[in-house]
Amino acid sequence: MALEKSVLNTDEMMALLQTEYGLHFIDRKKLALGSANCFKVRCEEGDFFLKEYQSDFTMDRVDREAEIVSYLRVRRFPVAGFVKTLNGGNAVLYEGHVISVQDYVEGKSYLNDLPHVLLMKSAGYLGRMHSLLKDYPLETEMDYRWAESISAEAVARKFDALLAALEAERSDPNYAKIREDLIFKKNLMTCIDDWKQYFRGITFSATHGDYTACQLICGEDDIRAIIDFSSAGTLPVVWEIMRSYIQSGGVGRNETTLDVEDLVAYVAEYMKYAPLTRRDLEAMPYLYLFQLTQSSYGYKEYLVAKTENREALLDFAFWRTGICREIHGKANEISDALSALIDR
Repeated sequence: MALEKSVLNTDEMMALLQTEYGLHFIDRKKLALGSANCFKVRCEEGDFFLKEYQSDFTMDRVDREAEIVSYLRVRRFPVAGFVKTLNGGNAVLYEGHVISVQDYVEGKSYLNDLPHVLLMKSAGYLGRMHSLLKDYPLETEMDYRWAESISAEAVARKFDALLAALEAERSDPNYAKIREDLIFKKNLMTCIDDWKQYFRGITFSATHGDYTACQLICGEDDIRAIIDFSSAGTLPVVWEIMRSYIQSGGVGRNETTLDVEDLVAYVAEYMKYAPLTRRDLEAMPYLYLFQLTQSSYGYKEYLVAKTENREALLDFAFWRTGICREIHGKANEISDALSALIDR
């Protein structure tokens, strides 16, 4: 769901495509993808994907995305290439919003319901991507220095502030569930100092940064393109692996049970294309817990920001906290099962 109203009506889009890209507009269709305003645009020259980024996106960020896509494309990795403007740029600025045009790839995208055969194939594509991007220069994020900078006490105070805000909403039908979740997360703050050690000695790679089912364009039994590299950075590879499994289809949106054996199969598929160390594998659940435990996303939007889609965001927060409980309860089992891959 787009977070901001589009600044482009049909006539303005037609003029922009003609003036900036030399494309002759026929019609457009709004696409329900992500937080940006996205359109399938039909032109005399073919079909294209037009993306109107949120107002906080800058041109240099989109240039970086386009460069990564170009790098992968010449290496025959399936991406949607950026269409150059008549002036040779990767995007244009219109009414304070960066707007880009990319090749349109026909197919279907999913949320947390990627069919299992495609889920396993997606692990292979993630491994291929990391193999191709391992030396690509991007800023390092989520390293040990970052983990050390996070104070358990400060995060606990964040949850205390949300619990205080919740007390003004005691009549809300979600009151008891929200309170239970926030207290659970606050109590996990006693663990995060121990989890910081897992950021030492692990593998980092340039990566997508948001590799989930909604960023895959799929055919009936294949993956045709990986899109939206706007969150790319150099990150712990095992964080991206576990997050991609859970948020693509490894755990259904109405479920919280994680099948450890299936996760191991997903990681084994990844390892056919990119190596992982024993340290990576044993650290995987703890890195994911470290990041997930701190997140107040959904609760803050529901209680404080009161965003337009607050109910949907709260449901997402409930689901993620359920996953957090599940992984916390199985963390040692997951770590041991993954580590055993080295001995196969």
